[in-house]
Amino acid sequence: MYKNIEILDKKKHNKTKFDSVDVLEVAKNIGIVPLGIDEVFEMCCIAPVVISAGDEAEFIVLTGISNGLNIYNKPNVYIPKFVQTYPFLNITVQDENKNLNTIVAIDNYNKYVGKNKKNSIFKSGELETLADEKIVALRTLHSRRDIGKKIIKELKEKDLLLQKSFNIKVKEEEKTILKEFYIINREKLLKLDDATLALWAKKGWMGIIDAQFKSLNNFEKVLEKN
Repeated sequence: MYKNIEILDKKKHNKTKFDSVDVLEVAKNIGIVPLGIDEVFEMCCIAPVVISAGDEAEFIVLTGISNGLNIYNKPNVYIPKFVQTYPFLNITVQDENKNLNTIVAIDNYNKYVGKNKKNSIFKSGELETLADEKIVALRTLHSRRDIGKKIIKELKEKDLLLQKSFNIKVKEEEKTILKEFYIINREKLLKLDDATLALWAKKGWMGIIDAQFKSLNNFEKVLEKN
C-alpha cells in the first residue's frame, strides 16, 4: 500500500493535501499490521497476533495474504489505528549520532495525496484539524506500541520466544507467507517462578500473553473467502 513515504515537513508539504481514505481498502492492501498493546485484545479473536522479528520486535497481526484472502472481506471487523491514521505513519530514522528516533511521515501516494486533494495538512505552518487528529492518534499509537515492545524485550530476556514461519500449499507447492515471526513459548512460561508471574499479572501482562495464545487459532481465518 505504501508507495512514497516521506518525512512530514512544514515547508515541503505546505501546500500538500489529502483525501479521505477508504480504510478498508488500505487494510486489505497491507496484510501485516503493527498493534498498540490494547489492540491485541481487539484482534485476538479474529486474526493471529504474533511478534515481529528484529531488534524492535513488536506485536503484529496477520490480516491477509492478498486482497481476496483477507479478514477485511468480512463485515464489522476492527480496523487497527495504524490503518486509521493513513496516509500518516511513524518511521524510525537514525540521526548523526546513530541514535534512533521515531518521527511522523506521510505516504505521498498520488491516489490520496497531492495539491488538488480535499484536506490541507498545514495552514500558516500549523496542522489543520483532520491532519492534527490523525497525528495525535498516531502518537498515541506509538506510545501503545512502545509498551508492547517493552513486554517483548522482557520476554526475550527470559528466553520465552519461539521462532515460527507461516507456510501454505498452493497447487502442491509450499509458499512462505511469513518467513520469520515469534510466539510466546507456553511451556517455558509455565516454568517461570511464581514471583515473576505474579508481577506480570499485576502489570496486566498475563492478559496480553493469554490473548496472544488464543489468537494462534486464527491462521485459517486469514485464508477464508467471504
